[in-house]
Amino acid sequence: MKRFLIILIAVIILASTPLVSKANDTLAVGGQLGFLASGVVIDIPFGALDVQAGINYPLGFSFIQAATDNIDDAFFFPYFNVTADVTYPVSLSDNFDLKFGISTLGFTDFESGVFGALGGAIKGEFWIQEKDIGLFMNLNAPIMVYLFADGESLVFTDPLLPLIGLVSSTVGILYRL
Repeated sequence: MKRFLIILIAVIILASTPLVSKANDTLAVGGQLGFLASGVVIDIPFGALDVQAGINYPLGFSFIQAATDNIDDAFFFPYFNVTADVTYPVSLSDNFDLKFGISTLGFTDFESGVFGALGGAIKGEFWIQEKDIGLFMNLNAPIMVYLFADGESLVFTDPLLPLIGLVSSTVGILYRL
């Protein structure tokens, strides 16, 4: 029964998508704000999928670290983080898309390695009517943590990892080019 319900929902989503054209059919650039990812993003439509990539700074993490004066050189301090989402948009109106897909947030200093989280994403995009400006909210639910550094790799999962989504989700603004 559970498998039938999942297949039925997938068929309904796939069947309803072509009914309304996508609100964002061109390249868009913008910014996002979040606890672990604040920076610039680019949203690129690739046929039926949308790809969003960003380079960010962990503003909230850095604020807590500076406020507590807890700067430990032994701990990997991420100077930047990169975000990437691959989503399938479902148009709910002429100006609103709900996107389902996968998302990753990776912390890096561009020298010693990268560590991050990978999981599901739900993204809502609202495009202001007759304008080239859109607002979005990206909700993440990581299911896996990864680390790639100095030729070593580590991947693990935990049932509590989706709670990282409370601090890895972002809001932002996009401008259509």
